Amino acid sequence: MAEFKGISLPDDLYYEPKEHMWAKVEGNRVQVGLDAFGVQATGGNTQYVKMKPAGSKVKKLKPFGSIEAGKYIGPLRAPVGGDIVEINQKVIDNPTLVNTDPFGEGFFLFIEPSNLEEELKDLLSGADTIQKWLEEEYAAYAAKGVFE
Repeated sequence: MAEFKGISLPDDLYYEPKEHMWAKVEGNRVQVGLDAFGVQATGGNTQYVKMKPAGSKVKKLKPFGSIEAGKYIGPLRAPVGGDIVEINQKVIDNPTLVNTDPFGEGFFLFIEPSNLEEELKDLLSGADTIQKWLEEEYAAYAAKGVFE
């Protein structure tokens, strides 16, 4: 588990470093959510989540939905491309799950990837890599005044 300044990131997941999305490979599907760093960066007060319906196609790093958290409104970008096979209705009905359980019930959806092996190469994985990225990313955000 990578940990820094109160942010914990499980090291058994893949991370999209710019969008702060995590990906968990489960058979022929990939579960996707916002990582704890992203939750903290948006202020940790998600109020609204909107997503494309199951059956939609999504391209890697293209929006599959949007999130509203306090003054932040922005796109949710897919860490992998493919078909959306299931959305998490719980997080639409109760968006605060993103804040309280981002790696559990606060996930967004499942994607059946079209080119998983190739796309995983662009994501971060491994305990040491994730830890280093977390510390560097925190420093960059702190320098911008996002974290105090």
